[in-house]
Amino acid sequence: MTNKPNQTETYQADVFIAGGGPVGLMLAIGLSRLGKKVVLAERFMPKKNDFEEAQNSFDGRVLALSKGSQTFLEEIGVWQTLKPFTTSIEHIHVSQKGYMGITTLHAEEVDVDALGFSVQSSDLGAVLWTLANQEENIRLLCPAVLESFVESDDAVQITVALNPEQEGQVIYKVSAQLIVGADGTQSKVREILGLEIEEKSYDAFGVLAQIETELHPNGWAYERFTTEGPVALLPMFGHSHKAVLVCSAQQVADIQALSDEEYIALFTAKMGERLGRFVKISPRIVYPLKETYVPQMTKGRAVLMGNASHTQHPVAAQGLNLGIRDIEVFLQGLSECEGLGEQAWLNDYAKSRAPDHEKVMGLTDGLIQIFQHSSPLVGHLRGIGLMAMQAMPGLKRRFSKFAMRGSRA
Repeated sequence: MTNKPNQTETYQADVFIAGGGPVGLMLAIGLSRLGKKVVLAERFMPKKNDFEEAQNSFDGRVLALSKGSQTFLEEIGVWQTLKPFTTSIEHIHVSQKGYMGITTLHAEEVDVDALGFSVQSSDLGAVLWTLANQEENIRLLCPAVLESFVESDDAVQITVALNPEQEGQVIYKVSAQLIVGADGTQSKVREILGLEIEEKSYDAFGVLAQIETELHPNGWAYERFTTEGPVALLPMFGHSHKAVLVCSAQQVADIQALSDEEYIALFTAKMGERLGRFVKISPRIVYPLKETYVPQMTKGRAVLMGNASHTQHPVAAQGLNLGIRDIEVFLQGLSECEGLGEQAWLNDYAKSRAPDHEKVMGLTDGLIQIFQHSSPLVGHLRGIGLMAMQAMPGLKRRFSKFAMRGSRA
């Protein structure tokens, strides 16, 4: 049998994006609506009506979008389509197991309709892929793999294999002013650039599930810290919630082996019976928790965004929101640059994002260190801190604004 020869096609673009997760697609849509031509390559083909089984970023998990992220999605024309799939988070209850002290945050305290919104990643993916497909300025290559790229004086020459697992694949030669790595923690763009990545393992796992309660959440989210790790409830549709449980690497195998009834009993022991009893739980997703950071997020005509640049422990629900702020600042700065690959402008962009990255990563890591400390003295001090925040409206307001908007608060 004669092998089918490869076909080669060429394409000109302003920006090439590696990665079709939420950050890559949001960036592509934002660029398109500013008149920029975009080519985006994604390895895994999304399933039209079954995102829950997807291999890509939209695997059915539930994500938390901050108020600031919602405002940005309105600006790029995504929110109107996405809104019916979201649930408002209007109140947040923070406590710790075994010690006194709680803090409650409310949307009305900071004069907004919601502190944030929950959305299933499968719904977010379906909306973003649909909108991106409708944009004349976006060319989506999927399933496609970035193979290589080299810089010339005025462009980046990129090689992409479309349908890489099949005979007669199409090789795309894309010429762009800029290449963006939005291709996750194991970024191919970062690897080709030779940029170092810093990693910190928490020797812990996150266990995600959908759980139902007797009572309706009515916009309430709950986070409860234990010395083994935090647990959280994020409101979804109806009586459903995203349930998060963090456990140590030593515990994860035993927890995975639990029946639904046994897991509900464990979750109840950690969280307490919020909103009545927990009555039903879905199959669980388990993944390792670690922090990664790439100190140099730009090099030549390339820039890293989202998880390709930074990943965080989910305790503060800031990972995706930090990536969205990367996009927002990038798009806002386009009017100030002479060319998308202008080195001075890219360096200024990276410098402007560093304080937000450092604050969020410091906050996230600090919460883990403080709330997982086993000393009773530290536990009582944590309780005093929670009560102090509850009693100081100004402090609560500043914390809420930072959670909603990061360094823009």
